[in-house]
Amino acid sequence: MIDILRDLGAFAFASRLKRLSERLKSEVSQIYEEEGIDFSDSWFLVGYMLSKYERVTVTYMADALGISPPAISQISSVMVKKGLITVETGEEDKRQRILSLTPKGKKTIQALEPIWDAVTECTDDLIEETGFDILGAICAMEKGLEEKNMVERLRERLRG
Repeated sequence: MIDILRDLGAFAFASRLKRLSERLKSEVSQIYEEEGIDFSDSWFLVGYMLSKYERVTVTYMADALGISPPAISQISSVMVKKGLITVETGEEDKRQRILSLTPKGKKTIQALEPIWDAVTECTDDLIEETGFDILGAICAMEKGLEEKNMVERLRERLRG
């Protein structure tokens, strides 16, 4: 079968990463469903962060995760509807939205933790199977983009 993304090589690098990410998330979500846990993998970062910090502002979470505040708000609103988290208004700054797990959310996270541990182990295995330091390479690429983002790199190349 033809795989255009694979054939495009570096040109489709971001698309390949996205495809891999979507596959992994979908397969982990399948395990949540099989285990009878009503949790979407798209909520993972919010749920995980709230499992480590009792109360977190949307802004702090967005900065820590490198995700936009509107994206955090969108995820959190679904999680509120599911009864997993609560959103409070800041006492001093009424614009501030503070997230925390509900008792149901804490119970759900407890049920997810063994799965998350298994995900870590299986991902470590997959990485080891490649024979490459993929995480190190990704960190190096992120650092390289911090030093000179893709816009700058493209402008240099196009005007070069």
